Amino acid sequence: MIKKWVGKRLVIALSVLALSVPMGMKPAMAAEKNIRVALFVDMGQGYRNVVPAVTLSSDRGLSVQLDSGAALPDFGGDTARFRVDEFQLVLMETSDLYAAQRMAQQASQNKIDASIQVAMTKGSPRYRVISGSYGTYALAAAQAEKTAASLGVRAAVKGPFRLEAGQFQSLGEAQEWEMAFEMSGVPAHTVLLPNKNKIRYAVWIGDEISKDALKSLKKTAQSHYPGMAYNDAAADEYVVLNREAMSGAANNTVWQYAFSPNVKLVVNPAKASETPLIGVEEREHRQYRGQIELSSYKGHLTVVNELPLDEYLYSVVGSEMVTGWPLEALKTQAVLSRTRALWQGNKYGIANVSDTVTEQAYYGYGREQNDVRRAVDQTSGEVITYRGKLVEALFYSNAGGLTADGTEVWGNPVPYTRSVDSFDTEPMEKAPPWYLVSLMDGSIGYIRADMVSVTGSNPLGLQTGVVNTNNLNFRAGPSTTYHKVINTLSAGTQVTIIKAEPEENAFSWTRGPYTGAELAAMINASQQKNKAANISGPVNTLTVTSRGPSGRVLQMEANGQTLAVTSPDAHRAIFPQGGVGLRSSKFDVEDQGSFTILGANGKKTTQQGKDLQVMGAGGFGLVSANGFSEDFLVYTGFNEWKVLSKVKKFVFRGNGYGHGLGVSQYGAKAMAEDGYDYRQILEYYYKDVTIGEYN
Repeated sequence: MIKKWVGKRLVIALSVLALSVPMGMKPAMAAEKNIRVALFVDMGQGYRNVVPAVTLSSDRGLSVQLDSGAALPDFGGDTARFRVDEFQLVLMETSDLYAAQRMAQQASQNKIDASIQVAMTKGSPRYRVISGSYGTYALAAAQAEKTAASLGVRAAVKGPFRLEAGQFQSLGEAQEWEMAFEMSGVPAHTVLLPNKNKIRYAVWIGDEISKDALKSLKKTAQSHYPGMAYNDAAADEYVVLNREAMSGAANNTVWQYAFSPNVKLVVNPAKASETPLIGVEEREHRQYRGQIELSSYKGHLTVVNELPLDEYLYSVVGSEMVTGWPLEALKTQAVLSRTRALWQGNKYGIANVSDTVTEQAYYGYGREQNDVRRAVDQTSGEVITYRGKLVEALFYSNAGGLTADGTEVWGNPVPYTRSVDSFDTEPMEKAPPWYLVSLMDGSIGYIRADMVSVTGSNPLGLQTGVVNTNNLNFRAGPSTTYHKVINTLSAGTQVTIIKAEPEENAFSWTRGPYTGAELAAMINASQQKNKAANISGPVNTLTVTSRGPSGRVLQMEANGQTLAVTSPDAHRAIFPQGGVGLRSSKFDVEDQGSFTILGANGKKTTQQGKDLQVMGAGGFGLVSANGFSEDFLVYTGFNEWKVLSKVKKFVFRGNGYGHGLGVSQYGAKAMAEDGYDYRQILEYYYKDVTIGEYN
């Protein structure tokens, strides 16, 4: 492979012999593979991406069956709820639906899961506000204490211990007996019991927290219906049926399937359609191809979407890239995402991948588009290998002009990657401009450029203007997402425009300014996680002491102490804002609380911002450079102005979005727009790799 620069773009001359498949030839189709995607699963390392119950729907109806193949009765509805049959809390039991709805809403506002079960008790409907799913009584009881503190109600713990009153020939007969017990004041459930490929029907009574409690329940039940057997409900595999009230009218109910921890349920659309889909309410109402499997795994309800690999990629590529981007860029992403999915193996034991960006984003059918599907289909079966093994296909949004070397991300080389120039500037070029401005009171901050009308210039040659809208947010940086509001400006406010900057984008970004105390809190929280010593006092100095080949941070010091990290890229996580770390490790730290003066014979003197003084009006005495303001401006002598502060403040200025190792998505887009195909793009960002079918 020969590379040479032409203008600002790179021309790649490729020998046909260097390609694993001749140009223009489509590789043979690989055998269709399925992939298992965990929508909810205990991901390990303390991260539990789980819910107590899940709501599934399909406009074609739902078909529910055991993984053994036994089909559960078709109730004809298009929505159903599913949970593992474990301990629960009853927050309220009432005949007033609206009171139950208010309690459920109050619980939700306090971030407590709540649903409403419906039962007929003594001739009238009763509504039970149910919360949670707990594997042990102790866990449920502990949550009951927390619930009492936040809601002011004493929740009752209900358990999975029950008595079997009898088995019946039909679903209807079992439901009649369930209602009979409920009308007598005895909690009862219709239960589905698998018998090879068929289903038996039973009625179980009680929701007890222990086997000892069943003795009292048996006496009560015998007093009403003495002819029943009332044996311990000891089946390993079963499904308990309940009714749940949904929002709205009292008769708007759905079936809830509370299944044994030993059971797996498989849910499909009941009727065929061109694109069968299942909606998952707890996943932002997204719809998914394939089937949904529900089980108990590691003590939690686990929801897995199983579907053909390429259909999974239809969504992944549409989630990771943007429809309308050049087809060759989309094909680049398709090969990367297929490789990454297969490289994961069976990561979670019960699933290959999750639907989170821990692996790669997967947001279901809603992210599919025709061009994305073409990109996946036209690269079907193709993956990236290095010396016969799948590579860890690494990609990210933007390299900030230069991709990373493995040592800059993980601290060790990655043999099939290297640092290369990347053409990522489009986001910066298209970003709307913001102005850094100074107000009449000396305050310095940012406002959107389109909210200012330029009126002229001042004696220093800086433009002046007025705010042209009311209630304009005056911010600490050029974005509405990450930079706090300093003040609110009214129309007509006069400003001096210091400079224009692009709005925060995938290529360039800023964070801060942060005080020394704010940085110390961030750093010490990170130090504690890494079992390292805290820094003492507020941050007075924060410096990058070592950088890698692309300029990314390898090592930093605060107050002269090296910061502890698990890998070089983890420097980003030290400085979070809104729970999100820095966009990349390719950044500089600007100390706004000090400045350096170059004197005679090249002598440099560093001063603190609070020490800077200037000659006062008429030459009468020295005054603080910024008057009564905390921040002030200094002319650098290079037609630029620098913001300084009387107090220690630090600003991070960076380039790129992501770890920087492997393929830049914006770089792939730029190369595709310049005429490169997906193989050329991949072989530019990776070295010594083969692109083709993998078995």
